[in-house]
Amino acid sequence: MDFQSISLLGHRISFNKELRRTAGPRSSRLVVRTAFSLVLLVFSLLPLSAQDSSLTRASDLMRSGNFHDAELLLRQLEKTHPNDAIIHGNLGVVLAQQGKLEQATIEYRKSLEIRPNQPDVIANLGIAEFKQGHFSVAITLLQQVAREKPDDRRSTILIGMSYFGLRQYEKASLFLKRAAQNDPSNLELHSVLAQSCLWSHQYDCALAEFKNILAVNPEAVQAHMLLAQALDGMGKTEEATKELEDTARAAPREPLLHFELGFLYYKQGEYDKASSELRLEIANNPGYAQSYLYLGDIALRTNDDKSAEQLLQKALQLQPESRLAHFDLGCIYVNQGKNQEALTSFQHAIRLDPSQPDAHYRLARVYMALGQKEKAAQELAKTKQLHRKTEDSLIEKVSGDKAIP
Repeated sequence: MDFQSISLLGHRISFNKELRRTAGPRSSRLVVRTAFSLVLLVFSLLPLSAQDSSLTRASDLMRSGNFHDAELLLRQLEKTHPNDAIIHGNLGVVLAQQGKLEQATIEYRKSLEIRPNQPDVIANLGIAEFKQGHFSVAITLLQQVAREKPDDRRSTILIGMSYFGLRQYEKASLFLKRAAQNDPSNLELHSVLAQSCLWSHQYDCALAEFKNILAVNPEAVQAHMLLAQALDGMGKTEEATKELEDTARAAPREPLLHFELGFLYYKQGEYDKASSELRLEIANNPGYAQSYLYLGDIALRTNDDKSAEQLLQKALQLQPESRLAHFDLGCIYVNQGKNQEALTSFQHAIRLDPSQPDAHYRLARVYMALGQKEKAAQELAKTKQLHRKTEDSLIEKVSGDKAIP
């Protein structure tokens, strides 16, 4: 099979994976950009009464797309008609069409203060808030529209995408399922739905969606990779490994592909295969910290402390808040008799994740070696309270965040 590193509809299907690794304004822009490919984010014009020639001219300018001159004229009309909800609403439209979204929201809100029950203005305000990345506000507004117009597909999709932008993937899936149900040919929509299901651990849903997507476009590399994440999340790690092995043969330079395959080998204790894949990932993608991290962990497990320390230090240069890197370095320092350095490393690992019993146990032993018996006893008590955590799934390794309930 000749795989291609392309999206389903010309955009990389991996955009949402990038979103989960990206915080702040950039992630909001990614959500909005994908929403543009799902629905046309246009603002509804409100009818202007032809009470005078200025209103007629403003209406003509808006409908012809001359929003700059329409804004100038509506600004003049706003001064003479300060309590006209329609003028404020249309001024919001022409501002939004010029990308002046903050000013647009002010005008929409003025319009709604004068006349609250205007579904089109509420919808326009919701779109403007969504486009600015104000997802919580957009949800509240668009839900009002959805109550008035239950069959409004645009509101349904934008509510789902807003929850996606908030990383509330289970809620996102509820709305995206509704939108996708009557739109089986929209692969981009089904892709976002599939990933919402995946990241909310609805694996049956994710599996079905990815298989449907691949039935239509079998060359979508990212869909194969995400399908592997779903399979691994369901405990079908061998099937996930086979999926990635086939994909890697066809798309050997795809970013993160060799890491994902290497991580699955690592989970299964196949360290030689894992190391080979992780080194291929470094060759393709030298800035990805996780590759160095797991190579370092494998080196530590195979008693190559020198290589392990070098690799783990490199991982920390790229990702300073890596719990496993700090933990593994602590183990190396213990082997080297550097108890103070080990103490610092284990303490850092625990700050990053206090639920790991191994770190508490190792820290207790360091305290014992330093003669601090009371602190050692405290750490041993914490160890007994915690159950050993199983190794994370592939999905948690390739994404930077957990879903927010």
